[in-house]
Amino acid sequence: MLTQNSKLAKVSKEPGMTKTINHFLVNDSWYLVDLPGYGYAKTAGKSDRASWLTFTKEYFAKRQALVCVLLLVDGSIPPQQVDLDCANWLAEAQVPFAIAFTKCDARKKSGPTPAANIKAFKAELLKDYEQLPACFETSAQLGQGRAEVLGYLASLRQLEAVEGGDFL
Repeated sequence: MLTQNSKLAKVSKEPGMTKTINHFLVNDSWYLVDLPGYGYAKTAGKSDRASWLTFTKEYFAKRQALVCVLLLVDGSIPPQQVDLDCANWLAEAQVPFAIAFTKCDARKKSGPTPAANIKAFKAELLKDYEQLPACFETSAQLGQGRAEVLGYLASLRQLEAVEGGDFL
């Protein structure tokens, strides 16, 4: 959705298809990195899941060129503990992150609206946070939130350039 290139990354209806780190060079100037997520963790065996968790945490905590983690949270469903736990870990580890609520155009037949789910997620975070990280409501189908996320990433890249670092 961000690059408007549907062939760039494979998308599956089944979670867990991303099993490797995928680096995407954007405009020959910065990298968008896709890591295996919870879907992989759910489909992997117990030892693979433990390795994934350790690897992911180390990647986030030790990657000096990391400017921001974009935590993707499904906005079409009520808050999930695994998403809240991930946000809390990122905050505790002082890893800079923003939240992109995905599927904001979708509504489960018997559930609350995406707006209600997002409000509930934010309320859960505010129990422990003084201030929320940057949050974006997105839809890959509609392109919703694309300009806002790209603008945010551009501001981070500009800030990183001023401070003399690399943006990866």
